Amino acid sequence: MIRNPRVGQRVQVHYAKHYAALMPHHGKIGTVRIVARGPRPRNHLIEFGDGMVAAIPAGNLRVPPASPTPKESHG
Repeated sequence: MIRNPRVGQRVQVHYAKHYAALMPHHGKIGTVRIVARGPRPRNHLIEFGDGMVAAIPAGNLRVPPASPTPKESHG
């Protein structure tokens, strides 16, 4: 879980198994555009690759999995 995301940070949206099937953004990777300030609720604006934006609770943001590095060609 990412407690204090920063603008421009890449994140992955993650919900518990029970809710994952109902949440359209579950598993998507996006970029933080606006960080909430204030005590509560801590919803942050996330922009996805297709241009869609959504307000996601901070508790549902994770560090995205590392992208595979391209293998060096030996030739």
